[in-house]
Amino acid sequence: MDSGADTTAQEIEQTLAQSRASAERRIALYRVWVVGAVGLLAAWPFLSGGSAFSFIVSSVYFAYSLGVLAWLRHRTPRWLGEVTLMVDLVSMAVFYMVLGRFDGAGESPRWTLNILPSLMMVTLLGNFLRYSGRFAIASSAVAAVMFLAVMISQGNFHPGQISTAAILLLSGFIAASSGARARQNLDTFARLRLLRRYLPKVAVERVLEDPRAGMALGGRSVTVTLLATDLRGFTSMSEKLSPEEVVRQLNAYHATLLEQVERHGGTLDKFIGDGALVVFGFGAQDAPEADHGAAAALACARDMLDGLERLNGERARAGLPPLRMGMGLHTGPVVAGNIGVPGVRLEFTVIGDAVNTAARLEGLTKEAGVPVLISAETVARLQNPALRELPAMRVRGKDEAVRVFTLP
Repeated sequence: MDSGADTTAQEIEQTLAQSRASAERRIALYRVWVVGAVGLLAAWPFLSGGSAFSFIVSSVYFAYSLGVLAWLRHRTPRWLGEVTLMVDLVSMAVFYMVLGRFDGAGESPRWTLNILPSLMMVTLLGNFLRYSGRFAIASSAVAAVMFLAVMISQGNFHPGQISTAAILLLSGFIAASSGARARQNLDTFARLRLLRRYLPKVAVERVLEDPRAGMALGGRSVTVTLLATDLRGFTSMSEKLSPEEVVRQLNAYHATLLEQVERHGGTLDKFIGDGALVVFGFGAQDAPEADHGAAAALACARDMLDGLERLNGERARAGLPPLRMGMGLHTGPVVAGNIGVPGVRLEFTVIGDAVNTAARLEGLTKEAGVPVLISAETVARLQNPALRELPAMRVRGKDEAVRVFTLP
């Protein structure tokens, strides 16, 4: 599981990196729009015979913004977003500090000072897209300090502005919390995907609902329908194949079956070599399925045979021999729960006589000469099953012959 955990961590970092790169490109585009709009506003006083300082600064910053956007379209180094944010904050503050001198008024117009915290807050909003907690806090602290420095340097300081600086600082902590939450959500999602690779769907749901109970020993009694499958003659066939080819062909076969299991709401309990055990009818603990999954299991068995026929068509075109399979369906009580040693190895599975019966019915398909055998217990839960009854068969472990059915 260590390698799985490492892979999960890598997937999370890759996802965050892609999200940050996309966010930086959007932020760079917004910067171009905002600076362009400010440049147009600054052009009006200049064209009316006023100072050219604001227009020149806006033009230079517009060129800088275009350069950052062009760079980000080709490369997205992680440090670039942090550098550009600091440049935005510092240059904004310095501009306000020197604006009055170059405009000839001796101090920045008061109305421009009033919009400074809003501009800084808009700039800091980009931190919500960067998922970097430490930098979000650091940049918001810089913004708060630069805001107070501008107010003091312009003789416009008032104690009430400390609350504005506090809000700027608070935005960094909120952005850091938002980033941590995004990372946690990604971590939960990635680990959920990892769990689903190795555990049945029901086991994953139990862990999510109550991690402690979901990983504890024990189980519950539930009536379900079991579908046991096995691949005919594959063992002898595999002796002529390389290990890689054996795995490739098995994976293709299992993928065909699992497609139908997912489609019909079944739960894969386990793979057993070239066989599998699938469970239908888990449902909710307080609201089990009325037919205990019998109809879904039968529909799945039919579609598995159709899927195998399509797979054999592909194998024929590739010059490979056809595959044959057997299936046994049985409905009965099982114990579903965690089996194993806590802290060492646990496996969520189903155990009981019903499991053995399904497996033994699958084994009897060879003797019966049919691909599917269905027990009378399963048929009794079906409505209008349209099945064909076969002569009763002796099942190992049963004192009397059991009634069996197959597809028409």
